[in-house]
Amino acid sequence: MKKRTKITLRTKIYLTTVLLLALTGVFYAANPTFFTSVPFATGVAASRSDLLVSEYCTENIDTVACDGTVSLFATIPGFGSCREKYVTIAPSQSAAAGFTPRDVFVTEGATVFKIHNGTVTLFTTIAGCIATDHNGITFDHFGTFGFDMIVTCQEGDVFKIDGAGTVTPIASTGGMIEGPAVVPPGFGPHGGEIWVADEGASAVHAIKNDGTVTLNILSHVAAEGVFVIPAVPCTFCSGGAFFQALQNVGQVWQYPLSDFTGLGGKVLVTSESGGTGADTSLVTFNGTNYVQSSFGPRVPGVNEGSSFVDCDVPTPTPTLTPTPTPTPTPMGQVSQITPTGTTCQDFAGGTAQTLDTLNYSVRNGVIHQVNPGVFFYWVKVTAPAGNNTFVVNQSITTGNFNTLFAIANGSSVFNSSCTKVNATFTQSDINNTTTGTVTVTFNAPTAGIYYIGIKFSPSSVKNKTAPAPTTTVRYRFSTTGVPGSTQRLNLVKRP
Repeated sequence: MKKRTKITLRTKIYLTTVLLLALTGVFYAANPTFFTSVPFATGVAASRSDLLVSEYCTENIDTVACDGTVSLFATIPGFGSCREKYVTIAPSQSAAAGFTPRDVFVTEGATVFKIHNGTVTLFTTIAGCIATDHNGITFDHFGTFGFDMIVTCQEGDVFKIDGAGTVTPIASTGGMIEGPAVVPPGFGPHGGEIWVADEGASAVHAIKNDGTVTLNILSHVAAEGVFVIPAVPCTFCSGGAFFQALQNVGQVWQYPLSDFTGLGGKVLVTSESGGTGADTSLVTFNGTNYVQSSFGPRVPGVNEGSSFVDCDVPTPTPTLTPTPTPTPTPMGQVSQITPTGTTCQDFAGGTAQTLDTLNYSVRNGVIHQVNPGVFFYWVKVTAPAGNNTFVVNQSITTGNFNTLFAIANGSSVFNSSCTKVNATFTQSDINNTTTGTVTVTFNAPTAGIYYIGIKFSPSSVKNKTAPAPTTTVRYRFSTTGVPGSTQRLNLVKRP
């Protein structure tokens, strides 16, 4: 917690930018609400099933229930003094770096502690980390840093750590850095890089995986943290999609999922202190420049740790009493990716084959051929009578490619009897991006079950630069608001 009263040239530039945005009518209204109280709340980590908060002046890591009830999750060995301890949860991708997904990691000074099934152990000590406080932590979700853990130290040093606890220095930025995030590949000229908040310089810096540092890619007053909006945002059981700790008043606030509609893959930057020009801002890329827009109102107080709900953290496997296998419903499963030739009757009746892999060949450094040449994403939805709109999301979850699959002629909507219903399919841009949507609109004559079959053409990736550094591209499809609609498809290089 550091006070500032001087208005720098950087601050004046930022305020001018905000004023210009206001004049052009560019606003992104946020709707944060108080959720619960935690003593001197500092670090925050969230998944669909867990919300964890560290306390500034104790070694307690608390867990918060769906209704806001706070209880002790773990107590870490530490310095026994007031320090900013930051928290992260290992996502599914981290298994590629040797981590166990769902393990929890906490920074305190140069040490990182691991919490596995309630047991706390020392994970690693960062020999090159000088700072004893304010050290940030996150995971690489995209692969540009090998899906490793990323830790920043306040003096400006940045490290990556694998699942064995091996520490590798990446770069040094100088300044007072915190709040790191690896942003999506394709997100402007610094996509796929680590962005760090520099509170002292009121700036955001970027670090490539080769150690190249680009200072001051953004100006942001009292910058505290950088946070990537998930490609398909999800919620903790309270309904919150983004959580923020207010250390000075011991509170945790939450933002609803609706605040982030259409913003998947973009970036938020927060301010710690609430002085002149401080804000929570949304960062987008317009094809030429990064554009900052106010994502207000900013929650008043000392904004320390924040966290989007990490949709890539697996939910715990419940222990269930065995029950007889239920009889399959005549409507089949909720969603499926299938080969060409699949009919509505095949999907609805549960007889369709699942397609999980496409194969591609490379010639002269570009994708030459993809097989099979067509596939379908099917989803069962419940629609009221009248006009309906459903949004199907497509994203790349690996950091090695940035072209999506295009929709093809033959996409359709069917009623529960598999009779075709007139529908319109509109797709967002598929090039130089890792997230996109297909918007499906149709008029339902009656309320009930409908089947959406979207035909995709892999030919859209032909003649694109071959994926690198890894050769397999993982795609994810889902339908907003439809539980069980997530499906995955791998684009694999032919041996």
